Amino acid sequence: MQARPDPRMRGPTVCSYNPDIMKTKIRLTREQSRAQTRQRLLDAARTLFAAQGYAATSVEQIALEAGYTRGAFYSNFRDKTGIFLTLLRCEHERIMAELQALLDAPAPESQASPPHRDLLESRLLAHYARLQLDSQRLALMLEARLHAARDAAFEPHFRRFREDLLEAVGRYARTFAQRAGLALSMSPEDLAFGFVALCDGCALHRLAGSPPGDEDIERILRAFMKRMAFEPPGPSRSSEPPGSP
Repeated sequence: MQARPDPRMRGPTVCSYNPDIMKTKIRLTREQSRAQTRQRLLDAARTLFAAQGYAATSVEQIALEAGYTRGAFYSNFRDKTGIFLTLLRCEHERIMAELQALLDAPAPESQASPPHRDLLESRLLAHYARLQLDSQRLALMLEARLHAARDAAFEPHFRRFREDLLEAVGRYARTFAQRAGLALSMSPEDLAFGFVALCDGCALHRLAGSPPGDEDIERILRAFMKRMAFEPPGPSRSSEPPGSP
């Protein structure tokens, strides 16, 4: 399911901005100039939303941080919610593309096809490890979650982003299992929910500056995948004979 665009997101919803535009001093075309303005506004909003929160950030602050006027802001975005949704859309589409790229990437020439379980597992773990290192992104996602809980009009947009993410992770797990010759120990939907919830929890601890650390996060995620996702559940503690350790 693809999240539907919101009318408050004026202009392209995909972050197709070319960073080389920022480095050149040649005369820009009108389209390049608008792309540059739009990206600077998005960068400013991302920084401010992550640092001080959505509610505490004003349109004026975003424009000032980007080096523009209110008029430039409203030429690109309808309102503050519009730029927030655009930020989430850019982040969402980037993650969707990265997950698909993990599946599409060829195995090394030295490895037989299809890719081995360890390779697919390592790709997914490396992907989420990189996401955990982006503190600004983690703060932005937390801010979006909090705003969705407080704003009934914003909540459906955020829910669609989350539904798309869960569907993509579940699809990855299903394809992962098929290519590695494994059987999932739970439904792809349950696996995706558990994995994303675990990542969210690790992100909260990381933002608070408390354990787990980077290496611990990867170890925890790897253990979840091995024991919960791709290994059949063992006997419960209650079924063990008396005296079992």
